Amino acid sequence: MQRRKFLKYSAIAGTTSAIASCRDISGTSSGVSNSLQPIKIAILTWIGYGPFFIAKEQNLFAKHGLEAEILKIEDAAPRRSALVNQQVQFSITTLDWFAIEASQGLPATCILKLNDSYGADGIVASKDITSIADLQNQSIAVEQGSPSHFFLLSLLKQENISPEDVQTLFVPTAGDAAAAFTAGRTKAAVTWEPYLTTTTKQSPNAHTLVTSREQPGLLLDLLLVHSDYAKANPDAVSGVIKAWFDAVEFWRKNPAQANSIMAKGLGVSQQEISEMVQGCRYADYAENATYFGLQENASSLFAKGFAQAQEVWKEANLVTKTIPANSVTDVSFLKETTV
Repeated sequence: MQRRKFLKYSAIAGTTSAIASCRDISGTSSGVSNSLQPIKIAILTWIGYGPFFIAKEQNLFAKHGLEAEILKIEDAAPRRSALVNQQVQFSITTLDWFAIEASQGLPATCILKLNDSYGADGIVASKDITSIADLQNQSIAVEQGSPSHFFLLSLLKQENISPEDVQTLFVPTAGDAAAAFTAGRTKAAVTWEPYLTTTTKQSPNAHTLVTSREQPGLLLDLLLVHSDYAKANPDAVSGVIKAWFDAVEFWRKNPAQANSIMAKGLGVSQQEISEMVQGCRYADYAENATYFGLQENASSLFAKGFAQAQEVWKEANLVTKTIPANSVTDVSFLKETTV
């Protein structure tokens, strides 16, 4: 199952050919009702975005006046370019990626937290490594510039360990990281499911050192909207948010049916969905209200996490400047949402 692919952090550059990398999987490329506002949402194949298919299948977008196309654009560069050129109005990202994209001038606004990685990401290590501190001077495989890399750098930073104090082996994918560990090329690897489970089963001297379940708030997904579109179409933005919350509620009340819908939409098996959904926690209104600090006198966890992500990437030389979190988010749509 496709996870988040390696994002090559180049400057923001639009291209009219980016949408050629898209595949319309919603079956609504034509015949849009005149009474519904058409929108396009760019995702990739990851369980965390599954509720969008529930919203489509159960007419939850239509309930809020929208006709949605859900486009799978697996690579980050064309997905980002499609948003820049407003070939899509909405797109997904991770908190750590957004810290880089926003600093590069991506004309997008964060409007919603979609999910948390809840055990789907982690570090597998040999059994003699029993803590993050034990990674010092050890070899570890990881996909450079990815959420896995961010996860590793953040954990090292918590232990005041410099990235130079570990022997990093950069590999193309999380699967390659797991394979390098299994082959004995490294003492640890940062990867995600299903590699976390299969690697520990295949290697008798392996164990899962830490997962995102024990480190909440580091790896999570956000929904972005093109900033100009949001200003001109506030009702559509609110409608997407409400449709997401409705879909999450439907999943909670009807998990078997919802998982079937998501499996079909994502193009994966029922078995994959049932396994992967265990490592993902969908964000409802209450979670978003907490995350963006909507309660009186509450602080914004988004602002804190965004600043921390920029700091981590700046130390890794992937961000050259930092920007304030409130310049790239708009909580007014959430505040106006009733559930």
